[in-house]
Amino acid sequence: MTEFYGHSIALAFYLAASMQEAIDDAYGLGLRPDLPTMHTRFLGWLSLARRR
Repeated sequence: MTEFYGHSIALAFYLAASMQEAIDDAYGLGLRPDLPTMHTRFLGWLSLARRR
C-alpha cells in the first residue's frame, strides 16, 4: 500500500479497523474467529517492519 508509505501509524489504524471488520464479519457468519491468529495476520508484523 504505497499510500501509507512513511505513515506507519495511519497504516496501523487502517489495519486495526480492517481486522475489526473481519472479526465482525466472522461473528456475523456464525463463526468463532481465532483472535490471536487474526492479530498476527493483521498487526503482528508491524513492529518487525519498524526495525532496521
